[in-house]
Amino acid sequence: MTKKRKNSRTRRLGDNGRSPEIDKETRDFWHGANPLPDSPPKIHVTEEAAAVIRSLGDPPLGGQSESAEHYFEAVYQRSVALASALAAAAEMVGDDEDDAR
Repeated sequence: MTKKRKNSRTRRLGDNGRSPEIDKETRDFWHGANPLPDSPPKIHVTEEAAAVIRSLGDPPLGGQSESAEHYFEAVYQRSVALASALAAAAEMVGDDEDDAR
């Protein structure tokens, strides 16, 4: 005589031995009780990447400030390029029409 065994997968998916209160707490933790926030506003890619830094004055590097400014400018431009690429990938780059809305 053979006994029919419950499918082990059915047992795993069925009653897990936890109370409904614990299941609700777990669901609230992972799914949250609040709705998702509104999407952030569109961003604008700057034309002048070093404007704020330049407004602080010359870098205090003695006689090498001119060559340092060149490299700093390159780093600022690269950071703007990478940030705008990420924003474009997320479809977050705006234009003047987005300001009107």
